[in-house]
Amino acid sequence: MSPQSQITKAAIILVILCGTCYINSEVTNNSEREWLQIKKIRRNEPELLQTLPRLIARLNSNQSRTNALQKQLYNVEAGFSGERYIDRYLESLEVPISLIVLTDIHLTLTPGNSFQIDTLILSDRFLLILDVKNIAGNLHFTTNPNQLEQTLSTGEETIMDCPLDQLKTHIYILQVWLAKKGINVDILGRVVISSKSGRVKKAPTNSPIIYRKGLPILLNELAKLPTIYSRNQLSEISKVIKQSNVGFNPFPLCSHYGIDPTNLKRGQLCSNCDNSMIYKSHKQRQCARCGLIEPNNYRESLKDWFILVNDSISNRECREFLQLNNKDEAYYALKTLHLNKTGNSVATRYRWPIGKPFM
Repeated sequence: MSPQSQITKAAIILVILCGTCYINSEVTNNSEREWLQIKKIRRNEPELLQTLPRLIARLNSNQSRTNALQKQLYNVEAGFSGERYIDRYLESLEVPISLIVLTDIHLTLTPGNSFQIDTLILSDRFLLILDVKNIAGNLHFTTNPNQLEQTLSTGEETIMDCPLDQLKTHIYILQVWLAKKGINVDILGRVVISSKSGRVKKAPTNSPIIYRKGLPILLNELAKLPTIYSRNQLSEISKVIKQSNVGFNPFPLCSHYGIDPTNLKRGQLCSNCDNSMIYKSHKQRQCARCGLIEPNNYRESLKDWFILVNDSISNRECREFLQLNNKDEAYYALKTLHLNKTGNSVATRYRWPIGKPFM
């Protein structure tokens, strides 16, 4: 930073909240502009990165379904990687205004109708949605119908939903959601191409699409807009969003992906080849495919039930899913997890605690 741009006297307060990076600057010398660096943006790793592999491992032979789930896992990995890439880039920037950066936003518009926004930047001059796309190859945004055509260096072509339509939808829905809370605001948005090998070859004129390196230019230009929100208004918007954040809950995955739980492998899976293991003793299991002998692992097998099948389980269901010999073994297995117990006798069910992560 040059001596001319340095502030002679300033108080800088940095507050980091869960999923939020808030930078506030109080400048006593208003004749000069202060540049602040975002220190940290928190973004939670999607639980699907750890739980989708459990569904893939337990799914009995169904190559087309397995391929679809593996592609879904790849998309989740690529999406998260692209978002973190942009997070780190934002953290490296110096910005001329105070910002609140919210991530992992999941809100309910109406019962059964939720929506997700990955990155929302708030300032006293603007509200900005960043829709990050980690998409490689040559990208053609076409119309009638609106869609995105991707061509990789290998010649492989893929047609995707139009990110521009998705961005418009996110802006509209968030405006409606905030209006229902008594907050009427205008919201800007950009589709950010985060992949280094992603190249936009065709797009509608003046489309809100930028590359990663366009972010500092964008933020600097937006910083010239007039002030329209007070500090209290920004705090209220941020507070309402954080308090209403419901989190993404696709569990149980069989229901989410329309898979019949009877198509899942039962028992403990081999850590080497994902084959169902055979009961060897009350302490050990052996894989019939590769011969590996492992200790009984009731905890991980039971977690698979809650991740994939249902948020509760009975003693009988435990016996069947873990392939146990009697109800006493099932009772012992259920005790290995700290579950919430409801009901009595044969009506007893054990539930996964609400809000407790699986991984």
